[in-house]
Amino acid sequence: MKKLLWGIFAIQLGGSLGCSTLGLGGGYPDSALSNPNPAPASMAPPEFANGGTSPLLDETYLNSQADYHFTMGETMSYAGQSEKAIEEYKLTLVYDPKSVHVRLRLASEYVRIGMVTEAIEQAEVAIEMEPASIEARMVLGGLLTGLKMFRPAREQFAEVLKLSPDHPEASIYLGALLAEEKKYDQAVAYFEKLAKNTTFSTPERAHYFIGRVRAEQGKEFYPSAKSAFAKALSVRPDFPEATMALANVLKASGETLEMEKLLDSYQDKFGPDREMARYLSQSYLEREEFVKALEQLEILDGFERDNLNVKIQIALILIEQQKYEPAAQRLEDVLVQAPDSDKVRYYLGAVYEEINKNDMAIEHYSKISSESTYFPDASVHIANLYKNQGNLVKAISHMENAIAEQSEAPHMYAFLATLLDEAKTYKKAVTMLSAAVIRFPTNPQLRFFLGTMYDRTGNRDETIAEMKKVIETDPQHVQAMNYLAYTYAELGQNLDEAMDLARAALRLQPSDGYILDTIGWIHFKRGETEKSIEMLEAAYRLKSSEAIIAEHLGDAYLRNQMWGKAQKMYQRAAQLEPDRDRNQKIHEKIANLRLQKQTPTRSPASLSNSFAE
Repeated sequence: MKKLLWGIFAIQLGGSLGCSTLGLGGGYPDSALSNPNPAPASMAPPEFANGGTSPLLDETYLNSQADYHFTMGETMSYAGQSEKAIEEYKLTLVYDPKSVHVRLRLASEYVRIGMVTEAIEQAEVAIEMEPASIEARMVLGGLLTGLKMFRPAREQFAEVLKLSPDHPEASIYLGALLAEEKKYDQAVAYFEKLAKNTTFSTPERAHYFIGRVRAEQGKEFYPSAKSAFAKALSVRPDFPEATMALANVLKASGETLEMEKLLDSYQDKFGPDREMARYLSQSYLEREEFVKALEQLEILDGFERDNLNVKIQIALILIEQQKYEPAAQRLEDVLVQAPDSDKVRYYLGAVYEEINKNDMAIEHYSKISSESTYFPDASVHIANLYKNQGNLVKAISHMENAIAEQSEAPHMYAFLATLLDEAKTYKKAVTMLSAAVIRFPTNPQLRFFLGTMYDRTGNRDETIAEMKKVIETDPQHVQAMNYLAYTYAELGQNLDEAMDLARAALRLQPSDGYILDTIGWIHFKRGETEKSIEMLEAAYRLKSSEAIIAEHLGDAYLRNQMWGKAQKMYQRAAQLEPDRDRNQKIHEKIANLRLQKQTPTRSPASLSNSFAE
């Protein structure tokens, strides 16, 4: 049953033994008994006048020694030092071998370090010493259940009920064993009978376990499970385990809103609950209900002050809500507790970048280790901030140094390419990208950038070769398809292939103004002026801020002797074109409008956008 009810046994062990989990492994030194810790001088046995020691240790001395080692054992246990606690409890038994309580404490420490067999031995000895010990039998039954030794476990719980007929835990465990053995109908019948038993003090638990059994049986039993959990809550409305179990079934049934309503209602009536807050926060985050998620995370933060993930989630929601100052404060608080967290520093850098505190952003980004997964993105952010500050040289230098420190992030090379393109150091970009595509042969975007850099240097043959390789690697790479189509159009060759490429790209991105511009330009090169005007006008409607598209439309208008429209488009292109040489050529077109002077080749309209993407 996926250990349906083992958690209950573990809880019982935790209550009676001071532990809540079972595992494997562990041990204790063999010298624990042969080399006991010496007792304090004040507890030494009485000496006789002749300097000898009495062979008969009085009872007071034995009790004091037992108390001393038991106290040390408890101290070690609370400190989580189970092996030392075991040594002390074993020493306690040297002086008080008949103590059932000490044997059970020893069993609890064995469980903590996974020595279940030894724990069972101690529980069995305790029962031999005191057959009427309910605590010892409950512990042994729970341990046997964990090992799936159901028959002897059942015997222990049955003995408990003989000693205490109304013992609630033993009654529950007998039904639980039936469920563990997958005797589901028998388990349900048992719990139904138990729920009707007027002497059973917690009928809500019987209904709860009916629900657990039915839920474990699968989706077809979810209605029965929900009904059982509802009955448990009708008996005890503040029953958190039943509420959470019902919430799980509701979510598994696709009733997310009902689940959220249930947990919210419980907290409204009975106060905040840690697990419910955790469950609700994640559910609200999944549905992007950030305000409600934040409320639950604040509750969870109150329970788990040291949970840094909760604090980070709160900060991220504040960022999502554009509440950058409080988000930064949250992250700064987390950083105090986790000064080496690259994740926190990255988020802090992003927040400070959003509020234009760029120096602080760079400071946090810069402290991220080169071994961190956040290092590549942090490096790109730093370089971009330098570029925006007008220091392109420093931006390029930073990216080159970052790549030298961590060379396995392709997008760092891509961003460096954009910087080198902006600096017009095209040959350097070709050299860098040529090495990058060798390192990352299956990365289409790096090869695409290499092709554009070849175009910048006037090497159209290499441009065409690289774009073809991009399309071979990624047949749906829209940018490469459009770039290759436009390059063919500029060269006036392979125009049919160019049109096929451009139309294929348009099918993938139907509202892309750059692709429409390419198709219009191919029509222009074919001499199909009317079709050219139609496509270029559509491109201009989508990208009216692109100088090259306005210029193309002006060329098409001019060829069709639409003088006024041609002049208007050229003037618009001149307003938009930032490049001095290109701007001068557009003005020459305006001046020689009636002479119908053609423009030289230009860079593809899609290039400037390709790097932005």
